[in-house]
Amino acid sequence: MKTKVSRWGNSLALRLPKKLATSHKIFEDSSVEIIETEEGLLLRSSTKETYDLNELLKGITKENVHKEVSTGAARGRESW
Repeated sequence: MKTKVSRWGNSLALRLPKKLATSHKIFEDSSVEIIETEEGLLLRSSTKETYDLNELLKGITKENVHKEVSTGAARGRESW
């Protein structure tokens, strides 16, 4: 697919056809990542990763859990 490069202030900008942008979940104010490769530039939508707490907790084992850390004596009403 071909498109034109336009001037935007001191920078250059690409116009993405609506069908292409929508199919890749790129909308106005979306974050995208531009990666320089040997073949040229790669444009990738940069969607925020979502995490599932239960899935993350499944990764905790006796071998990788850290020990308690002392943060000093209580300084306010946080003690019960």
